[in-house]
Amino acid sequence: MKLLKNPLAAILIVVGLLNSACQKNQEKVKTIEPVRVETVALANAQNQGSHLEYTGTIQANKVVQLSFLVSGNVTSVPVAEGQFVKKGQLIATVDETAYRSQYEVQMAQVRLAEENYKRIAEVFRKGSIAEIRMLEAKSQYDQARSAARATYQNIAHTKLYAPQSGYIGAKKIEAGSLAAPGAPAVQILDISRVSVAVPIPEAEINTYQKGDKAQVTVPALGNKQIEGTVDEVAVLAAAGTPNYTVKISLPNPSEELKPGMVCNVAFQNNSDGNATATAGQLIVPVEAVQVDVNGQNYVYVASADGKMALRKTIQTGTLYNNGIRVTKGLQGSENLITSGYHKLTDSTAIQIVR
Repeated sequence: MKLLKNPLAAILIVVGLLNSACQKNQEKVKTIEPVRVETVALANAQNQGSHLEYTGTIQANKVVQLSFLVSGNVTSVPVAEGQFVKKGQLIATVDETAYRSQYEVQMAQVRLAEENYKRIAEVFRKGSIAEIRMLEAKSQYDQARSAARATYQNIAHTKLYAPQSGYIGAKKIEAGSLAAPGAPAVQILDISRVSVAVPIPEAEINTYQKGDKAQVTVPALGNKQIEGTVDEVAVLAAAGTPNYTVKISLPNPSEELKPGMVCNVAFQNNSDGNATATAGQLIVPVEAVQVDVNGQNYVYVASADGKMALRKTIQTGTLYNNGIRVTKGLQGSENLITSGYHKLTDSTAIQIVR
């Protein structure tokens, strides 16, 4: 009754209700902006997955540890680390004075034993002495000569020579130090060829065999790429780890590859039976894989028309340097969403920007 007495107030209320209803209808028909995402074709990712990448370390083709066979004071080490030496070149010397004196004493005994033997032999020929005396003298002469020869070997061992050509990798003695028999003195490296030691997980070691090809990239040389061949496949795991070492042989004609350099190794799958285990692997970027509250892994892929995100529950396998293997849940022909996935839910509208 009060509203009828004030028609202006009634009109304003009606207009307000109409405006409110219009605004609600406008909100209902408001267009939802699609989420901008980036995708990658899994068919391409699968091809990349057949080249499994690892990190390895370059090693010398051959490492020779030199040591003295006798003890004594080191008198000279005429080589330096990094120096190239030829086979037969003098590496180090030990003071031979004591061994030389011992040899001279024994040579004097040899001469005395020789003279004694000659005299007794002459008397024996005249029949004035028993044969046993002559044999004893000869035995003493032979023993003296053998002892002298052994002592002379000690003199020869006071000089250390290079058994092969190569570079001095480490020098562990200096002039004035004391050499001990068997203690490492100098290390010689042969780097005319080198090898790359690659640790391989136990689940993958049977994938590779001698003769397989690998592409080696050396960051220290401006990402230079060199093709190598698997030369050794370990059958015993490295101490304290579940990894096995695979060695790849590389040519090194310019000797620019140095032991200790870190490199990236991509094995090329062959067509033989051992390689088929990885030839069909599906590798996806790790960052694209998410985990829900139930602990299940999932990814988002684009629908066939590219306008909608579809959630796919997956099962994962081995983790590689370039991604993680998907063992179940994807066909391999989908377009995987790799950017913007954190804004998505199943059936969210998307716009592919790349």
